[in-house]
Amino acid sequence: MRGALRSGPIGLLPRELEPAVASELDAMPPHGLPRMRLEGDPAGPRQQALEELKAGGFGPNRLREWLVNDLNFLALMFEQVTGSRHLSLRLDVIEDDACRRSHTDNVRFRLVTTYRSPGTGWSPPHTVQGAVPGVPIEPEQIRRMERGWVAIMRGGRDASAKPSGVLHRSPPIEGIGVARLFLAINESSRHP
Repeated sequence: MRGALRSGPIGLLPRELEPAVASELDAMPPHGLPRMRLEGDPAGPRQQALEELKAGGFGPNRLREWLVNDLNFLALMFEQVTGSRHLSLRLDVIEDDACRRSHTDNVRFRLVTTYRSPGTGWSPPHTVQGAVPGVPIEPEQIRRMERGWVAIMRGGRDASAKPSGVLHRSPPIEGIGVARLFLAINESSRHP
């Protein structure tokens, strides 16, 4: 993936969640899904996440362990690919269109994955050259990550980004009773 970010604005890791994990996450009511925000060293999320998930009553134990291991794996991968030494991790439940307009994040790089429901939509730069962030993009120009896929996207702060960053957006889910479990990791703006 590191080579992909050197030569392009996005690195994708296609993957599928374990069927048992996907099934358990799908069966949970939205209020039972975990939410957390963590800051720190890329090796640190494991213990912090475990403590937060236990305190929030998220389980069963095997699902909690699986999620903690995956968060740790993704934080370490993000560090290795981007060189970021201090991370901000956000695990959130999204029940509306959140970022409904195509935009570029104001970070150097951002890792995203969706553990439940539709994944993030993104547009390859060659299909949207000259497009203005916030202006609707034609549906055929939007690709959607599948559930479980991981992307590390260039943001607007990456000095080597030409064009600057990847235009992306949340999938339209408002009003249809869907709850996404979404993860974003980026370099923290609060370096120690």
